[in-house]
Amino acid sequence: MRAGAVPVGVLASCLALLSAHSSARDAQRVQRLVVGRGSAPAACEGLDASNGNRARSHFPATPEIVFRTRLTGGIGQAPASDAQGNLILVHAEPRLSKLDAQGRTLWSERLTSEATSAPVLTSAGTILIVTRDGEALFYSSAGQIRAKRSLPLSDPKRRSLAVPTGNGGAWLASGSDLVELDERGVIVRRLRAPGAVGTIAETNATLVAVTENGSVQVARSTGGLEQIGSFGGNVPEGAAVSAGKVFAVVDGHKWSALDLTTGRVVTLANEPSLTLTGPVALLDASSAALVADGGFVSVRAKDGAESARVALSAAGQGFDPASRGLRAALLVSDQQGAIAAVRGGTDALVLGASGSALRIDETSCLDPFRPTPTPRGLVFACRSGQLFGVSEKAP
Repeated sequence: MRAGAVPVGVLASCLALLSAHSSARDAQRVQRLVVGRGSAPAACEGLDASNGNRARSHFPATPEIVFRTRLTGGIGQAPASDAQGNLILVHAEPRLSKLDAQGRTLWSERLTSEATSAPVLTSAGTILIVTRDGEALFYSSAGQIRAKRSLPLSDPKRRSLAVPTGNGGAWLASGSDLVELDERGVIVRRLRAPGAVGTIAETNATLVAVTENGSVQVARSTGGLEQIGSFGGNVPEGAAVSAGKVFAVVDGHKWSALDLTTGRVVTLANEPSLTLTGPVALLDASSAALVADGGFVSVRAKDGAESARVALSAAGQGFDPASRGLRAALLVSDQQGAIAAVRGGTDALVLGASGSALRIDETSCLDPFRPTPTPRGLVFACRSGQLFGVSEKAP
């Protein structure tokens, strides 16, 4: 190479950097960074932006408990988990912690106030927490604060929903307020829904917002909300997005799907004598697992027909009157069609895709969160601070 010559690759890199610097974050232009989906098994709220409570991992076929621990300060929201099997959780007191795959605390940081959202792992590699002070806090994976943003929320003390987005940021919902944050925590958009939002999800860079009264709104990559349709009833337990449709339990007894292109609603099942609840756990081919009468797993085929119903309580177990007031069971599914289920007062259950039912003994607690998938298993967490780590039984 002759003296003074600049390698082509270096020159191209310099030009790219100059171009990026000259146009980066121009306040007059809408620009988006496309990062893609993260690798976290539970990026949250409903495990990822689709809100379908479906893990990317496979649940253990023969599960066994590999660790038990109890955290002081309890647990305030359902945990998240990263690609290394670490758990991210907020405590009932204002604190954020990261635990390793054996349930040992790696670090713990005090928050400015109690968290109103479950932790979110963004695809840009940060941890997002929304607090009762109306702030969005972004932490690094090592527990260092990266950004703090004040949020324009009407009532910051109410529970917030948050899901990661493909641009490395997140969507937040609190009541009828909707806020989009970019990968640095900067507010990109602020929208207002026609009612209290019960579900937010992202599909193909489009926000889907379902209000508790069943209205379905979308927000494209830019612009405001557009009403697509309505379920025509209450959707209090959240909805899930898959294959261009929104699936939801409506009015506590209907299983319905709304087409995001046409707005048309199809009632897949109508069970007036059966109480159905969500959030739903999606399976392959638009099938799903719901909760029936609070304590049964009801597996529904694509056409809404029930293909299986399994009780969470053990056969012959007497009814505990204290469990009458507990919330309904909570479910997550995996890529092979297995289902993990929990309910207060009973041990956790893993239903294999083949129909096998395996109970995880001595995992019962009064107020469990939905199971948390990890790369090698599941973690069952309780509001009291109890954690049970489950993995494949050694041969």
